[in-house]
Amino acid sequence: MSSTFAFPSPVGGVGLAGDIVPSVLFAILYALLLPIFCFRLVNKQSRAILGISAVLTCVERVVIFSLRAKQSQTPQLQTSGTLVTYMQVTIALAYIAVAQDTVSLLRCLYVNSTKGPTPSDLDNFDSPVGTTSSSQIPLSPSRGNKTFPENDGELLSDQPRKRAFYRRWTDALRLAFLVATAAGIVGNVHYKGGMNSVSTANEVMVTRYVSSGISLILIVLVAVLVVRARRLPGVRPIHVILILAVLVCNASSAIFRLSFMGNQTTSLTSTASGSGNTVSEKVTFYIFHMFSDWMACFLFLVPNIKETFNTGMWGDWRSTDPPPENSALSKKRKGLYFGRANLVVV
Repeated sequence: MSSTFAFPSPVGGVGLAGDIVPSVLFAILYALLLPIFCFRLVNKQSRAILGISAVLTCVERVVIFSLRAKQSQTPQLQTSGTLVTYMQVTIALAYIAVAQDTVSLLRCLYVNSTKGPTPSDLDNFDSPVGTTSSSQIPLSPSRGNKTFPENDGELLSDQPRKRAFYRRWTDALRLAFLVATAAGIVGNVHYKGGMNSVSTANEVMVTRYVSSGISLILIVLVAVLVVRARRLPGVRPIHVILILAVLVCNASSAIFRLSFMGNQTTSLTSTASGSGNTVSEKVTFYIFHMFSDWMACFLFLVPNIKETFNTGMWGDWRSTDPPPENSALSKKRKGLYFGRANLVVV
């Protein structure tokens, strides 16, 4: 498909004859990560949904690379504005979603660092069934034992106010990533219209820059907070290294997009410089965008996130702490639950 005026070049170009091999290769690479997630899901010790965006990215990439392989062998699909628009949307949003999931890991570090023993926990320490040092259940919902952060072998005091503050600003970070996602949707879903309208083409250009720019700023911000978290109680080097590695991959995609999106073309199948279809542009696209996205998914799915970050299946999803087990509210809730159960049985 060609136009009488220049419109934003598609990121990654379109699938031409030379794209068949990398398309098949990346489809296989992303598909290989899905069985790992299934293994983690069926294993109680590693069952976690914190990296769900990575899973969805793998599924989506298998689809688009299969389509890209087909497109590379079908000239009619190479000029399909609808297919190119679909690919531009999915390619633009995946790395932002994965970066947003790192906020969940960051939240685990900060929130778990504020957890100290409550009076009931201290009673359990003195009981015959209690442990002699600390328990092993994370603050986030889980079915294991409790673990509390220590400083030089001493248990730290519980800090509920600081914990609530950490939860609020991590929620704000997630919302900020949604702004980048919304701009990415607007900037890419209108890509086909940008090939027929100068004003729409300008809108696509601006909103794509806004999306990638905001996402890069947020990625850097999260990275700064991760580095700051290295001194928090209970935070280990593996926590910092793993999150920063994912963020570096996400930043690679954002920087590549910002460096490329100023290019324009008059035809989807053009091989002129800046069209996204030259050999050098394809190579940089596959390495600094697609492979970096794959590495981010790999880092989310291969390690045992649940065990490494001492969290539950859904991470720290609560907005407030649950009431202590021996509190009046907790006893009231349990009474209502068992009362309803008895009604069902009768």
